[in-house]
Amino acid sequence: MALPLEQKICLHAAMVDGRLVPASLSSTRTASIPGVLAAQPVGGVPHRLSQLFPLCGTAHAMAGLMAIEAALRIEASPAQRAFRALVALVEHGAASAWRIMMDWPPLLGEPPQIRAYAAIHRIAAAVRTAADRDRWAQPGGARLRLNRDDFGRTVAGLARVLNEAFPEAADRALGWGALQRAVQDGASLPARLISAAHAGALAAYGCHDRPLLPALDADWVATRLAADPGFGDAPTLNGTPAEVGALASRRHPLVDDAIVDWGPTLATRLLAAALDCPVVADRLRHALDDLADDDPVAVDLAGTGRGAGVVETSRGPLAYLIDTSGGQVRMLRSVAPTEWNFHPDGPFISALTAAPKVPDPVFAARLLATSFDPCVLFCIELAAPNATDAAHA
Repeated sequence: MALPLEQKICLHAAMVDGRLVPASLSSTRTASIPGVLAAQPVGGVPHRLSQLFPLCGTAHAMAGLMAIEAALRIEASPAQRAFRALVALVEHGAASAWRIMMDWPPLLGEPPQIRAYAAIHRIAAAVRTAADRDRWAQPGGARLRLNRDDFGRTVAGLARVLNEAFPEAADRALGWGALQRAVQDGASLPARLISAAHAGALAAYGCHDRPLLPALDADWVATRLAADPGFGDAPTLNGTPAEVGALASRRHPLVDDAIVDWGPTLATRLLAAALDCPVVADRLRHALDDLADDDPVAVDLAGTGRGAGVVETSRGPLAYLIDTSGGQVRMLRSVAPTEWNFHPDGPFISALTAAPKVPDPVFAARLLATSFDPCVLFCIELAAPNATDAAHA
């Protein structure tokens, strides 16, 4: 199966009186996915989704699997659901680590921490393959036979690395004032980047007037994806583009304090993303409680139905709607976090339009885009006469 062409988001802008003025936002994301999977055997869809999205393949496979099981009225056992939740949580942790170790260092003029991230990637792979050679994403489940001691050590190792990635926030008993001081005085990469984003003209950078997306259930998403084939490319909340991600989800209790004190700024958004590390580390400590040996249930994939699935990822909600009949996909639609945040009239563009004047507007725009976590290549193309200043993130 051929993979999609390189995906990217490009900001087209002009420099006017020392400010970066956005003209448009173009994206090559997702358009080919429904065509790639049309008429494919439904049982193989989750695995194919994981191949199409190497950085967040588990979440795509999970959302697709949930949609298929909803469409065909397949009830996964509690043990299967517990293992899937753990796999999704591990990928969430790996995504948080990728952000801090790979995406953020270049913003401070430092090299990506490739070796450190590779260790986390190996842990994530080890968790997935614990379910009968990575077959956890089959409708009805997989054969689960887990060595709880070895598995527990693997998961605990990931939790430890995540806490070490943002040590200033590892103590969950910290109050907002103490966390602010720890970040200000901290030496970790997240602390230094957040501090830089909260200094000078950047301190007021990144606010917008779009809403923060609340938690959405599968029925809400299914209704809109079914009614509008274009919803996945330009989603809205009652007609208004909304922000998704760590800031909107408020997974760490101190995110609310940061919003009140700092406002929904660039620094707050970066802090909310970094705080996912201790959040996931804490959740991992309890993720083994409901695991149990289990076997898949027999399923009939030849039925007809429509179902939706929603998975909360590090970047926000990921949803799929699938129609299936005769064992094949009749229709597949999805909406991902990137399409919310990088909607043509969405939070990124709104924040950029409202941004105060800063010393380096191109770098600030790159930093802003990174805080919204586009998941694909992001580039900036400046119109003449400043075309030679175009920068690529």
